[in-house]
Amino acid sequence: MLAFKEWSYIVTALGKGKQSIILRKGGISEEKGDFELKGRDFLLFPTLFHQADQMVKPSWLPFLTSEQYHEQAEKVRIKYFAKVVDSQVLTDWEKVKKLDAFHGWKEEIIKERFTRWENKIQLLVVQVFELGAAQDVLLKPEYEGCKSWIEVQDHIDLIGRPVVNRNII
Repeated sequence: MLAFKEWSYIVTALGKGKQSIILRKGGISEEKGDFELKGRDFLLFPTLFHQADQMVKPSWLPFLTSEQYHEQAEKVRIKYFAKVVDSQVLTDWEKVKKLDAFHGWKEEIIKERFTRWENKIQLLVVQVFELGAAQDVLLKPEYEGCKSWIEVQDHIDLIGRPVVNRNII
């Protein structure tokens, strides 16, 4: 089952409907270094890898949590899945800046992602769903590393209720 690795804070923001987009450049372990959309329906796989409080808008931090996904050291809790509503590559920094209200990252993080390698970033507009029942997934070595996509070996039905987006594009 396809899963998208994202900071636990951002998974919370998506799951609460506070965030409605994902901006991605690509991980160090990505093929060719660039982000590639591997599927339009995927689990949101919360990770602490690279997550840091100082990279998130301070006004968002009181609403975000990581602990709910990582209560057991060898497992991660999956609570949400997403469906891509729209996807595009943005090459104009001014357009990227106008998306600030729709995500929790600080501007300097998005700017760094945008300018790394080339001046472009992938925008995913997503509808997020809360699973009917959260699932604890055993962490495996193949899930580690700086990559956006993984194949979770557990079967999880993509059935759930839509999260109400508070930020509509």
